[in-house]
Parts: sequence; structure tokens; C-alpha cells
Amino acid sequence: MSKAKAIRRTVLATAAGMVLLAAVAAAQPAAPDGQGDAPETKIQSTPRMSLWELLMKGGYFMIPIGLCSLMGLALIVERAISLRRGAIIPRGFLEGLKRAFQGARDDRRAGLEYCRRNDCPMARVAAAGIRKLHKPEQSVEAAIEDAGANEVAKLRRNLVMLVGISAVAPMLGLLGTVWGMIQAFQVASLQGLGKAESLAKGIYEALVTTFGGLTVAIPILIFYYYFRSKIERIVSQMNDVSVEFLDHYVEEADPAEASSD
Repeated sequence: MSKAKAIRRTVLATAAGMVLLAAVAAAQPAAPDGQGDAPETKIQSTPRMSLWELLMKGGYFMIPIGLCSLMGLALIVERAISLRRGAIIPRGFLEGLKRAFQGARDDRRAGLEYCRRNDCPMARVAAAGIRKLHKPEQSVEAAIEDAGANEVAKLRRNLVMLVGISAVAPMLGLLGTVWGMIQAFQVASLQGLGKAESLAKGIYEALVTTFGGLTVAIPILIFYYYFRSKIERIVSQMNDVSVEFLDHYVEEADPAEASSD
């Protein structure tokens, strides 16, 4: 909460400075007759900058913001590939396992071999349960839960970095804006407030870094929440497959244990 208040105070101070400079510029005396048309003609003839040219006005602070955007893009592509449902729970995985491994009384190596050939998070969870099928049901459930927790932790990998980038990028932009405002007011202290054009140029260039930081942070934050909701759906589907696995194989294990006793 204190960090948010500090950011809010900085933004308000920046806005107040802009309003003050605008008021000073408006209070400047009008140009003499015959000289007022020249600046207007100059402004109208000035070409508008492209987005790339505007971003370049942000100065050196745009370099770390650009690196944040590249890191965020790489993490988004990596998570988008890794969180495909087919790569986590292949279609028909459990049905294929039932065909390859008929029951607990069969050789468990057939089931483990099938999981090895179809390596994926769900296969590793099932393999952990198969290794414990000769033990009581509680041991099988504990093995599946432990393996599932490990796989879910892997699914959530790099999400923390996405949150970190979405927080650091706007802070870098705000830092660049504060630095630009310092330079703008330094110009004001040296040249006087009569140089409204120089001050306005310094202020809009200072705000470019905040624009760049927010442009990077907002899409990354959107993808973070998208990936988090997708992981929750995948975890729910893994739980359903695990329950079906237990219902099928643990019931098969009881008669084997009874006959061995």
C-alpha cells in the first residue's frame, strides 16, 4: 500500500508540474503583430513522429524496458507451448494405459514402459501410482499426490517471472519520467520559465518512458492471469484422470493382496 501511495504522489506531482508549466506558457505575452503567424505555420508544417521515433525519445531508460519486453515475450511463448493440453494429458492416455497394463496382477513393467514411451506430466503421475500398486491404497494415493504436486509446480514455473516483469517495467518507466522531469526543471532553472517550448519538449519526452513501461506491463499481466486460469483447469483435469486411475487399478489390487495373504 505504501508503494502505491508513493507512485500516486509521484504521478500527481508530475501532473501538477505539467499544469503549472501550461499555465506559465499561457501567461506569456502575445507576439507582436505580424509575428504571430510564423510559429503557427511552423507547427502545422512539422511532421508527426512515428511510434518508433517517439519511443526513441525516451532515452537510455527505454533499453531496460525493451529488455523486459523481450524477456516477457520469450516467457509467454515458452509457457504457451508447455501448457498445451496435449503435452500434459495426451488424448486417450488412460485408455491406452488400460490396454497396455490390464491390472495390478500383471507385470507392472508394462505400465511403466507405456508411461515412459508417452512421457508427459500425467504419465509421470500415473507411473508413480503404478510403482506403489503392490502397497495399500493410502500409499498409492500419497504417491500420486506427491507426484502431482511436483508436476503442478513445474507447470507454474516462470509465472513468477511474468509477475516480476509486469511490476518492474512500469517502475522503470516511472523512474525514466522522474529523471526526465528533473532535466526539464533543470532547463527551467537555467533558462527561465519563459522557454515554454523547451519545457514542453522535456516533459513529453519524459512521459515516453512511462508509456513504454505500461505498454510492456499490461499485456504481460494479461497473459499471466490467462496462464494461471489455464493451469487451474489442467490441474482439475489431472485430478479427474488420477481419480479414474485409482478407481480402476486400486480395486484390482485388493484381490491380489487378498490372494497373497
